Amino acid sequence: MGCGSSSTAIHHKNESHARNRHNGRGTGNHNRKPIEINEEALNEYLQLEYAINDFEKKHVLENYQIKSEQLEQLDEAVKQLERDKKLYGQQSNEIQNQMGIIDLKSIKEYVLQKTQSDDSLTPDEEKLIDSLNRLEVAEKELETTSQQQNNIKLEVQQSVIEGEKLQLYYAKRDELLDAIFEGQYASDTENQLEKELDWLLEQKHHVDQAHFRWKQAKTLVKQANGQLGRGLQKWKELLEIPVQESEQRYECVADARDNLVAASQNIAGAQRYLPNISLPYCAPDEVETLNKAISYIFTDMQTPERHKHALNCYQTTYKRAGALRQWLEQVLNSTIAKDLHELTEECKARASELRAERTRLIRKRIKEMTGNDVDYHEETPLEFRDSGVDSELDDSAAADEQIAQIFESGNSERKGGAKSLTPDPTRMPLIMPTPLPTADLAPIPSDGEIFGKIEQIRSQHRREIQEFQKAQRLNQVRMSQGLKQKLHQRKSRRSRMELHRRELEALRESPIN
Repeated sequence: MGCGSSSTAIHHKNESHARNRHNGRGTGNHNRKPIEINEEALNEYLQLEYAINDFEKKHVLENYQIKSEQLEQLDEAVKQLERDKKLYGQQSNEIQNQMGIIDLKSIKEYVLQKTQSDDSLTPDEEKLIDSLNRLEVAEKELETTSQQQNNIKLEVQQSVIEGEKLQLYYAKRDELLDAIFEGQYASDTENQLEKELDWLLEQKHHVDQAHFRWKQAKTLVKQANGQLGRGLQKWKELLEIPVQESEQRYECVADARDNLVAASQNIAGAQRYLPNISLPYCAPDEVETLNKAISYIFTDMQTPERHKHALNCYQTTYKRAGALRQWLEQVLNSTIAKDLHELTEECKARASELRAERTRLIRKRIKEMTGNDVDYHEETPLEFRDSGVDSELDDSAAADEQIAQIFESGNSERKGGAKSLTPDPTRMPLIMPTPLPTADLAPIPSDGEIFGKIEQIRSQHRREIQEFQKAQRLNQVRMSQGLKQKLHQRKSRRSRMELHRRELEALRESPIN
């Protein structure tokens, strides 16, 4: 994946609870030194829960998986942009050679040179300008995409480090419980609670990922809306700049182009977060149409007719990007957030019950081994979690921005502007697209499209619970049958003993004696 680690470096498998279900806990690690089962063992268990809780707040395993997938996509995007840059460079050189142009340093130089003359552009000149623009756009996209690739690579590497620490804490907790309870579940209640929590967590893992993906997609589309708006403003301002002010006109168009390119990249980034979803607005073919319009922007600036045609394209994309933002928010608020909240509350309750049961069992075990009762008072009101029980991300713009890798326009980078979702008060206020009525928005995707294989997980869990309950009933029947057999044996033994006693008494009373 470009970061020196494999996709199996860390992975989500609910180690927090999942041990060998058939042979007790048994982790297979027999190197742990025997421990004294006392109050210190209980404190060690609770401290491990605290440590696991702190790591799980970061959603290390979920974010690692998503960021790894995104890194693979960015690796491919960088390779494609490198090919595009090479291709457009060759095309530009060929056109220049055909036109006898030597030592052309930039598109700006050529555009300014041509706009200072009153002559209309020839087809070859338009072709050269468009080719030079494509080359410059590819160079800018390659630069920003490579930077994003490097940023996510660092995030993945950090996730690997934190994920390995989290897995180590899981292993330590399992080993401790194994040592205390000799590799067995200490009660049927613990076993049942663990199974239920594992099932809830597996569901929640998929909902967490969906929540993360859709929220980041919404953040990128929100940024794209602002960039499309600024690009439109600049494109409209071009009409107010006198033709004689050629450099000012060029800078205005370059600024419009850079914002439109950044918007296109952010919409493409949103699609990368949702690879299995067909976006109802700003689909890949629409983004490709926008990109083609951007490639002609320096020839479209030359005449009012072409300017108007390009304006219609940009406005259409702007309106549809606004609808896409509405649609993403609707899916998040009406489906994902609701399911996530319900699962979070269920997980909290089940995790609390499991922790309380394990604490009770450890105290009971200490009592058996030492004869002493252990007073237990939770040190802090911290709400424990097991494997990502609290998953809602901070809803602030700052938190969104910190997580999402946002593409900024080249103009904002040249001015040293930091990435920010906060509007610049010095800018002219943007007129946002008129929101669509909710009833007119595209339909919400199915649960299968949003959450993946969650229904399959639920069906599998139902089967496992049925098998578990069946096994419990069989055990109860066996125990009951065993008890009846023992009672019958005892009754038979008593009957035989009574018969034998009577026979002995009868023999003693026999006249033969």
